[in-house]
Amino acid sequence: MRRVFAPLLVFLLLTVVAYTPLQASAHTASAFTVLVKEDGFSQTAPEIFHNDSIIWYNTDNASNLTHRLVHDHDGDGLYNGSLDWDSGELHAYCERDGNNTKVDDSCNTSFVIKFDINWTEGDYAYQDLRSDGSVVNATIRLFKDMDSHNASTAPSIGSSFGVNDDASDDSSESAEAMTPEDVLLYIAMGTGGAAVLLLGLLVLRRPENSDTSESE
Repeated sequence: MRRVFAPLLVFLLLTVVAYTPLQASAHTASAFTVLVKEDGFSQTAPEIFHNDSIIWYNTDNASNLTHRLVHDHDGDGLYNGSLDWDSGELHAYCERDGNNTKVDDSCNTSFVIKFDINWTEGDYAYQDLRSDGSVVNATIRLFKDMDSHNASTAPSIGSSFGVNDDASDDSSESAEAMTPEDVLLYIAMGTGGAAVLLLGLLVLRRPENSDTSESE
């Protein structure tokens, strides 16, 4: 019985050890805060990863202005496309009643966008349209993974992940060298296959050993 469980235990240990670096290197989706201030944004070019979110808070209590954050993804001059965004007027404060409920449901002080699979890697320009007619420009730098982030500059929009990637992108990615995570994955698969094969051989040999002991 020990001969059967020993290889199985070794296989489980090797699998855990091999996959631990993969899990540790995975990026956990996070939410980043950008403050909308009287003199601009607290961050004018935040760097985020796929599935991260950005939350803007209007903290401009001094200028008595409202702020409207917009992104024209399709470049048609409007903000109603599938990947366009329009925060509406962001106020510094929303009046509330005695139950801490907003008196005006349409009043908002914050705005959030999640950069999910629909957003491809690249730089995204957006604007703060202030109620006094002035405009403040900013950029969001979106990276697919840490390897992309470590590159000198972010690729152009649409060059990596996303549901809108075309076949040429897929073929170029497949031609790239394997990442350390890929190497570890192949090692884990190969080690697991070898352990299973060894376990099978031991199980097949067990009846022979049993017959020999019975004959003695």
